[in-house]
Amino acid sequence: MAFAEIIKTFFELAAVVLLIIGFVNEKKVVAFEVKLARAIKIHLRNRRVRKQREAARQYSARVQMRAPEDAYFEEPVLTVVEDNKNAYFVA
Repeated sequence: MAFAEIIKTFFELAAVVLLIIGFVNEKKVVAFEVKLARAIKIHLRNRRVRKQREAARQYSARVQMRAPEDAYFEEPVLTVVEDNKNAYFVA
């Protein structure tokens, strides 16, 4: 027998043994799969949030680096409402 055939046979026997063990402990395997799926979802959610926070941090750093004349400032608006319900906007 060649070395490759011996390795192939070993892996086939290991797969059969693991399949039998999986059928015997089916509830434990299903519980493990559920926990694994939950852990993957949590990891992906945390990764997405971490990337969003990093993008926001980079954006705020970029905004703070620009010159003051580039910054947008909104002028305050004063609203005056009279008794006859007419609204006037005075800048």
